[in-house]
Amino acid sequence: MATGKKTNDLPFLLEKKEVVLVKPAKPTPSEVLSFSTFDNDPNLEFICQTIFVYKAKSFSSINGDHLVSSNGKTHDLELSSDPVTVISDALSRVLVYYYPLAGKLKRDSDGELRLNCKSSGVPFLSASDNCELSSLDYLDWVAFEVAKPFVFDWQDEDDDDDGRHPLILQVTKFSCGGFTVGMGLSHSVCDGPSASQFYRALAELATGKTEPSVKPVWERERLVGKPTKTPFQNPIDKSSLATSPHLPFAEIEHGFFNVNSETIKRLKTSLMKECGDEFTTVEALSAYVWRSRFRALQFNSDGKTVFSLTVGCRGRLNPPLPDGYYGNAWIDTFVTIMGKDLNEGPLSRVCKLIKESKNI
Repeated sequence: MATGKKTNDLPFLLEKKEVVLVKPAKPTPSEVLSFSTFDNDPNLEFICQTIFVYKAKSFSSINGDHLVSSNGKTHDLELSSDPVTVISDALSRVLVYYYPLAGKLKRDSDGELRLNCKSSGVPFLSASDNCELSSLDYLDWVAFEVAKPFVFDWQDEDDDDDGRHPLILQVTKFSCGGFTVGMGLSHSVCDGPSASQFYRALAELATGKTEPSVKPVWERERLVGKPTKTPFQNPIDKSSLATSPHLPFAEIEHGFFNVNSETIKRLKTSLMKECGDEFTTVEALSAYVWRSRFRALQFNSDGKTVFSLTVGCRGRLNPPLPDGYYGNAWIDTFVTIMGKDLNEGPLSRVCKLIKESKNI
């Protein structure tokens, strides 16, 4: 049964069919899987949502790097028939390899996350929209409220007792022939590179390959830490932090800042002239945004200010993680400086501190 829904003030009518559970195409192991110390962080118990946008009649070859580059961008994906049918079938086949994603996720009474692999299935929703993707600018820089209907939240009636689905998928077809794939994936199960690996595997099977080019590896026991009796010491004295007359604020608005490649090039060139060193885009933009926020919110210069950066550790471990590992593998690093140094000192020094914090 299909239901039509027009959200207030949104320029389209979205028709949704009933949610179905897509299960692995072949029998898969029935087991209960444990997680790494990284995965067990309670702060990761949420669903990360991504929308992939495909123009009509896009027949270019797949570039894996572009395919999963960012939300709301257009990507190439050649499908010879109905995208709902093709992607649903590909999902069923890719779950033979990624069968834990068809299970149920639950934190047990001992405080540990576990994944019950019993092929419960992945909630899959097909929808159709009465507008053309071009009228929504291919979801490029659109408001959150416009993009939200193309990825959905799902909870079974028995989710409280049985656990939660770690993966959710929605395919929406548009009148122009284009379509979107909205993916919700538990951060407890996958980090960013892991999500990219899974989606690339899904795309490979949807476009004719018989198996993923990278085979998934669970092996979360590789990143299980040993308990310590030493109490955690917060490295930052909160009483010494800079304060802002504008914080806290009651409401947060979503906004976009389009920083093009030419702007980034000018910023990097300016930093190189200042100190003679080269910096990555992340290092340069992080320093610039950190200082801009400090100034905009009028923090006091005699207090400390902290910058946190998430750093992947896949290639930094010894022994290294195997290719195909799709769990969380990152840590947070911190840079702390006085507000005056951030506000009045050379930006290149801030970049250097951020670069040094990545040397874990």
